[in-house]
Amino acid sequence: MLTQMDIGEDTEGKTLRVLYISPTTPPKVQGTDGLFTEIGYLREFFGGDMISLFPARSLPPLIPASLYGIHLTPALKRYNKNVDIFHLFFPHIVNFRILQSISKPIIYTVISGIDMEYMPRSEPPCTLVVSSSQEADILQSRGFPHVHVIRPGIDLSQIQVTPPPELNSEFVLLAGSAPWTWRQFETKGFDLLLKVLARLPKIRLICLWRGKLFREWSNQVKSLGLADRVEIIQEMADISGILSRCHAAVVLSATSDQVKSCPNSLMEALAAGRPVLVSRCNPMSYYVEENSCGKVIEDLCLEELISAIGEIMDEYSAFATAALLAGRGLSATRMIDDYRRLYQKVME
Repeated sequence: MLTQMDIGEDTEGKTLRVLYISPTTPPKVQGTDGLFTEIGYLREFFGGDMISLFPARSLPPLIPASLYGIHLTPALKRYNKNVDIFHLFFPHIVNFRILQSISKPIIYTVISGIDMEYMPRSEPPCTLVVSSSQEADILQSRGFPHVHVIRPGIDLSQIQVTPPPELNSEFVLLAGSAPWTWRQFETKGFDLLLKVLARLPKIRLICLWRGKLFREWSNQVKSLGLADRVEIIQEMADISGILSRCHAAVVLSATSDQVKSCPNSLMEALAAGRPVLVSRCNPMSYYVEENSCGKVIEDLCLEELISAIGEIMDEYSAFATAALLAGRGLSATRMIDDYRRLYQKVME
């Protein structure tokens, strides 16, 4: 792992001062949100403060996104005097009004996939970061010249698993990216996963929860008579121990803006040698296809998902081997080093 001295200095040997701007406040259950884990890795090595663009987990639809963070204008003007780089994270591209109060370089990491619906009319004054070359090509074709590709990463040293259980009796799926709203039970595929369990008695589900809608989900599972086949982990837990009990991981989404471009649960699964199932709209689908380490789900369709699970079960050894190889490219060390080079570049 890189040290802070290795990566926290610019080309002149001076320590870079970075302010990280998250879209919302951290989750109730610390360590259960992949974005804040990623920001934590960066802060651990580069140092720097973090502030939230919006002081709540839910962003109200009546407020134009361009006005998010407007209350931070005085604070950003103060930070502008003593930091070198502002590093903003947000699900899609917005030309935030507050960016006009910043004269220092701004790096803008797009957390989710590129969605044309959210394209601003004018380019924000920053360097954009996306997780795949396919997204970069889309943005550059739309006239965004300053785009870099940096794939998120995890601490691979924390993933220490035992071989998965035998496939004879059951197939255990790990489901991450839990819903924040009632609507997301459908749009994040959780309702669909319960339908899979109803059709396939051999499937079990372990859900990583984040402190919201826990009771509602528990009641829904119980009402369908699936409580003995759905485990809900509400607290911070050892992901290696959980993955040791799983065969594969799944993150589904109807649109690209609902989940992180490379969900941590899927990156951790690949690092553990567990194949993954991911929706086409998620940028990680490109990585999964390129490395043959899982299946890409084109639509939230029951038959398609059942077929994909069946393919992984039938060729499990091949998918698991490919997953382990793919997981090696998802290290936090590589991500931090990529950002180090980008920080240096924008400071030139």
